[in-house]
Amino acid sequence: MNRLIWYAGYGSNLLKSRFLCYIGGGQPEGAKKRYPGCSDKTEPRADKQIIIPYGLYFSKSSSIWEDKGVGFIKTQRNEHAGTLGRMYLITREQFVQVVRQENALEPSDKSVEIDFETTITNGSSTIPANWYSRIVYMGEAEAYPIFTFTGNWTDEEIDVNPPGDKYLTTIAKGIKECYSISDEEIINYLKLKAKPFSCTNLFQTSIINLFILYIGHFNLLTTPL
Repeated sequence: MNRLIWYAGYGSNLLKSRFLCYIGGGQPEGAKKRYPGCSDKTEPRADKQIIIPYGLYFSKSSSIWEDKGVGFIKTQRNEHAGTLGRMYLITREQFVQVVRQENALEPSDKSVEIDFETTITNGSSTIPANWYSRIVYMGEAEAYPIFTFTGNWTDEEIDVNPPGDKYLTTIAKGIKECYSISDEEIINYLKLKAKPFSCTNLFQTSIINLFILYIGHFNLLTTPL
């Protein structure tokens, strides 16, 4: 059994410094929580772009991110979804401990374990966790399996809640860092992800405010919050 896997991150985990708080410990910029990190604090062996074939949406209310929505992907595969992601090559145990931290558990909490082989066989599996309780197998890259996680509710049960400016800023910085695309393209991408939901106008206004108030002059990587 290969101990290395790709974790396909999306949402705020597009920004490497934010994701590394789950690995090495620390408090992400803009967030209200410090994470303990994994028992193995070795940084990812590699990271690369991935287009995730599941639609991105924002839901729940996170006290860590301004009591606003955070990112999830839908449960139904859609090759046209075009969700921008970033893969990190980490160990299986690191992935398990990242999932635990994403679910507000300690990295060592054995109440959550992942059966990777069953997940590969069935395409997904569920764990006894809070928000991110569905583990999804997405194929292989460079002979390593790719996994991600999301909520375990149907698309019809989605209760949408737009994200706050700090969460959006983190996503925008992550996209810029990983994909090196223009700020206009980032704005259009985030607008597109708002389209299916009733919060569209509010979300689009938030996106524009984000770039004007927090980023300004298209300086995503250097302008502080």
